[in-house]
Amino acid sequence: MTSQLELAARAAFAQVLTAWRTRRGLSKKQLAASMGYHPSYISHVESLRHHPTFEFAGRAEAVLASGGEIISRYEECRQAAGEPAPVQLTRSDYEPSPMLPATLVIEEENATLSYVDGWYLAKVERVVRNVGDRPVTCYPVRVDVDRFPDQPGVSRRLYQESPLQLSDLDFEASVASVGDDRSEPMEVRVTRSSDAYLKMVLVFGNARARFPLYPGECTRVTYSYRVPASLWGQWFQRDIRFPTRALTMSLRLPASLGAEVSAESLSYAGIKGFSPTESPGENDTVVYTLRLRELLLTSQIRIRWRFAERAPTGWSHLAA
Repeated sequence: MTSQLELAARAAFAQVLTAWRTRRGLSKKQLAASMGYHPSYISHVESLRHHPTFEFAGRAEAVLASGGEIISRYEECRQAAGEPAPVQLTRSDYEPSPMLPATLVIEEENATLSYVDGWYLAKVERVVRNVGDRPVTCYPVRVDVDRFPDQPGVSRRLYQESPLQLSDLDFEASVASVGDDRSEPMEVRVTRSSDAYLKMVLVFGNARARFPLYPGECTRVTYSYRVPASLWGQWFQRDIRFPTRALTMSLRLPASLGAEVSAESLSYAGIKGFSPTESPGENDTVVYTLRLRELLLTSQIRIRWRFAERAPTGWSHLAA
């Protein structure tokens, strides 16, 4: 039976959650999508039908950034219910285990694409936080190409003749503490592949050491690769599969190509157009930049371009 003390603590938690959700301009459905929960769960917590969990509070804090107020109210709920404190894992507790994607939040992402001498160079940096209560041992990424998105038969024949191979991408991945230039290489494992895409996991470890991402910790994951321009189409896309608080996408192209660049967001909430900012870059290039905040899960952010002058065969990049 729920005590009056526990109900009062639960009501205080719900009040703080609702206040911060409103302050951030999010509906229950939008907050649920950003946290990776079903919309009804948010309603149950705010109406006191569900007791908040440690993981729920951590993910709400990561999305809403309440300055610790949400976590403080959760602690009051936990204590009022007589629940034990979450177990603090130590390094010796680590055992290889499946990835726990629902516990990850992307606090900041910078994705950059550059064209240089017939190659496109991609680099992605993400500040990743574990808001769950168990270590995370690996992080998923994918490279997905489509040279002719409006002609699937033509694309299929192209990649049958020139399939995407990890060994051809010069793929590199590393992890570093936020604010630290020192990094450790990450082991890369291909989990699924076809002629036109590669799904991989980046392991928090290498032949020398293992360094899982523990609860409450954050780290900077960086990976990069290059592809020949002949295999890609003229679009650059980011699919939001984790709660993402800030995203910057940059496209760097030679100024001589006279590119016309546009962007759009596709999600369950509809399609919105954006205008990337344009600025001069090094070596006679133009940099097109798109900055977004508080992205919803299932959203797709896409930059498209076309060239006024004769251009290299284009490319496309679907990142995850």
